[in-house]
Amino acid sequence: MGENLYSVCELTAEQQKAFNKLKKAYKECEKTGIYFANCYGSLMAFDKNLVAGYGDCTMTPDGEYTVELHNGCPADSMQIVNEWADDTHVLGLTKKGMKLYLSNEE
Repeated sequence: MGENLYSVCELTAEQQKAFNKLKKAYKECEKTGIYFANCYGSLMAFDKNLVAGYGDCTMTPDGEYTVELHNGCPADSMQIVNEWADDTHVLGLTKKGMKLYLSNEE
């Protein structure tokens, strides 16, 4: 990653404060025994006492038993941005973001 992309990915102070709250809430959820799984941008929450892992046909989940899911999962969940996998990653910049990106190339 080029050094000139760092300023494009920087949050404002207000955004950083909000993101820090989200990270703290995530840690609090983990402390209470929530196991998280991300399936194509849907962040699912499970009780770690009941669910030990999440996987697919090629990546067997942790746990003594497995249950195959066919039409999604009834877990408590919230839609988040889609995760990046092993693909080539691309950011879509606004005009302001592109101007900042290009100004850092000089």
